[in-house]
Amino acid sequence: MTSRTGGRTSTEPGARASEINADQTDQLDAARANQDARAKNLPSSFDYIVCGSGAAGCVVASRLAADSSATVLLIEAGGWDTAESVLDPGQWFGNLGTERDWGDVSVPGPGVNGRAIPEHMGRVVGGGTSINATIWARPFKADLDHWADVTGDPAWGYEHGLEIYRQIEDWQGAPDARYRGKGGPVWCQPAADLSPLAPALLDAADGLGHPVLPDQNGAREESAGGFALMNQIIRSGRRHNMARAFLYPVLTQDNITTLTGAHVNRVIIQHGSAIGVEVEIEGRTRVIGASSEIVLSSGGINTAKILMLSGIGDATDLRAHGIEVVADSPEVGANFQDHILHGGCLWEPEEPQTPRNSAANAAGFWKSDNALDSPDLNIVQIEIPYASEVLAKQYNPPASSWALCAGLVAPKSRGRLQLQSADPHDRPVLDAAFLSHPDDVAALVRGIELCRELGNAPEMQPFAKREVMPGKDLTGSELTDFIRNGATTYFHEVGTCRMGQDPDAVVDPQLRVNGVSNLRVADASIMPRIPGVATMATCVLIGVRMAEILGA
Repeated sequence: MTSRTGGRTSTEPGARASEINADQTDQLDAARANQDARAKNLPSSFDYIVCGSGAAGCVVASRLAADSSATVLLIEAGGWDTAESVLDPGQWFGNLGTERDWGDVSVPGPGVNGRAIPEHMGRVVGGGTSINATIWARPFKADLDHWADVTGDPAWGYEHGLEIYRQIEDWQGAPDARYRGKGGPVWCQPAADLSPLAPALLDAADGLGHPVLPDQNGAREESAGGFALMNQIIRSGRRHNMARAFLYPVLTQDNITTLTGAHVNRVIIQHGSAIGVEVEIEGRTRVIGASSEIVLSSGGINTAKILMLSGIGDATDLRAHGIEVVADSPEVGANFQDHILHGGCLWEPEEPQTPRNSAANAAGFWKSDNALDSPDLNIVQIEIPYASEVLAKQYNPPASSWALCAGLVAPKSRGRLQLQSADPHDRPVLDAAFLSHPDDVAALVRGIELCRELGNAPEMQPFAKREVMPGKDLTGSELTDFIRNGATTYFHEVGTCRMGQDPDAVVDPQLRVNGVSNLRVADASIMPRIPGVATMATCVLIGVRMAEILGA
């Protein structure tokens, strides 16, 4: 099949690529010019305020602005998505730890041998979709149907989710009437211009008896998993983030204002109703009102932080920081989840291979236990020597090495987020509790075994002169330490404002914050259970659902 040849799977005519990029540049420049002018003449109130321009926030703001009679303010703490490290998918690692990253770090934990694990999050227009690895992976049927069960709302289930994806996608691969959409705002394509590593991995998986699928999404969502080329939001070699997909097309309008470099301190709540936000702009603090609804789309860490600073959280914790309690909601900040990415198993090739796209082009989903309702492991091929800081120092891999990383995508460990202080500029304290549940370690043992089987398979031999890491069979405490020392994350922070129909849930199935009116949450924080895939596409789904709920 085409995806196994190493050739280009999807492209536009070369003569048109530069024209498309030029047209997009002109449109983006016009949009930003309009928004800069609007920000200089900022009204004191809007109908809607959306806090955060990530995957969900871009969708919500765009859909609300489609009603020309509604005024919408979108607030983003970071700057515009114009840096070359944003636009070039191959440079995505270069955004981590910069001004485009919030810079959070989980406190040291015993599950990762006392290491402090970075938790990067996008601080830029487009949020994480501007700095991630560009992977468009849709949730498993079991993920969304679980959400429908816990909310009692079938609109959160798989069939409606599939309908949404068909509406919003502009899929560039083989047509599939049930699973894929065409002509929507989200450009996604099978990984293109491949290095030979990616098709070799698929051949190795096939040789070991694992399903090899024509599409990473689609039928995979209702199956027990399999290997495929990744779907990526790369168009003509450039990142097509969710700002370009949803937000920029409305930014020349007069009814939407995007405020960049603006830090939301808290939501203003009077008599149990959200009436505005306190925001810091260029060192000055002001309050901006909202006559209809405020939607927090600030991500799995910042949304919970804003709620707590606004008086919504565990009453005892809030009072300890001198914060007046508006709603006693102990689960704000609880239920923290993230995917674990083990970094990793490495091989040295005979000849160096140039990384393509975002350096990750082929992957597979697999169950460590056949009794699971969906895969809990994601095996990711990374075309650079991806390793944790501890293992990189221990093994000193050659720069030409490539990795197979075992990803734990159904973790049982749960962490918690708490305020450091009542100062909005202080980052919260995150205890992610990574690998605190023994089942998580056991699943990663199976993941490491599969990575080594694949990397040492005959089909990979042309690219595997030697296994660099671990390089031998490990058992007992040596294997456990290899797993704990190698644990990093995908930076998929979710769960801290769990939705549900029970009274302890932070938000209800309509994404209303319990205990406060005119305030909703639409981002990864509302996930009751993390989906078994990269979370960008799921966050877009949440944004569309929020728009549907608001009638937009």
